[in-house]
Amino acid sequence: MFREKFIASLLLIPFGFITACAQQESASPQDKAPTEEVAKTKNASVHGYGGWYCPDNLGGFPPVNVADLASVPVVNGRMPTKEETQNGTALMYFDPKDYPTAKPVNMVLPKLARYYSPQTKQNELVVIIQAVVVDADTVVGFRYVDGGNGSSWFNEIDFLTDKEVIEVGSTPFVFLEAEINASKEKIWDAITKTDYANSLGKRFQKTEFFEAPWTQDSEVDLHYETVGETANGYVMTLFGNLYLQINYDFNGRQAVEKILVMDNEDGKSAKIQIVFGPFEKGYEKQKTTWEKWLKEVKMMSEVK
Repeated sequence: MFREKFIASLLLIPFGFITACAQQESASPQDKAPTEEVAKTKNASVHGYGGWYCPDNLGGFPPVNVADLASVPVVNGRMPTKEETQNGTALMYFDPKDYPTAKPVNMVLPKLARYYSPQTKQNELVVIIQAVVVDADTVVGFRYVDGGNGSSWFNEIDFLTDKEVIEVGSTPFVFLEAEINASKEKIWDAITKTDYANSLGKRFQKTEFFEAPWTQDSEVDLHYETVGETANGYVMTLFGNLYLQINYDFNGRQAVEKILVMDNEDGKSAKIQIVFGPFEKGYEKQKTTWEKWLKEVKMMSEVK
């Protein structure tokens, strides 16, 4: 699991480079012949400029509808400023004093690509918002289409053609968030009482876990495979937050479920964010369903 390989990105700041979230080791890259603009990349995923996996960074990088790809903010033709790496426009800041050779790859962004995630065991859709050549390395920063962000070596991604982007079509995700006057433990207790949690417990044969109180040690891996459908996921404490992510594959059609609960500084209230989808059909009905679910969780959590 990715949690075993996290290294706080704060360690990189004194060396003139700022990243978001944290670093992690991922899969071996696939061979890809780089263009003349792109330097040869190394056969390792963790690089000195990032190499992180942050699927939970939903506030900074919410889900993207591929139909709105052109509206994703990016920096083209130059290196981003430090501010732009902190407001969601870019991910990696290279201090020119420490990285004088760093330059953007000569391409127009954003671009849609696929990146193999060893955590979800899927070739996930990502939006490339940054590509940088520095010395003998080429790295990219991306947004997951279903929310969150990450980075990788250039040769770990496969760009989609214009035709393939059109074939992907629209990817509308239900993305909801709410402030709740309760701790994440109380919110989890409310979630366990919903039909959704009950169905997860039965589907993954983890009923006991989905009925148990939340603690800092709460953790479970989720997996099942049946004809035409596979699912991989986990529920865990991630940087002190309650986090659930399940990735599904229905004969090549991918879907995700994410729930993030973050305690506020007062320790008595929390913020919850959820992502479900994408929904090719019936989006409004699904949105209404999950709005009702979130309202139910909020109401049960705040009961004294």
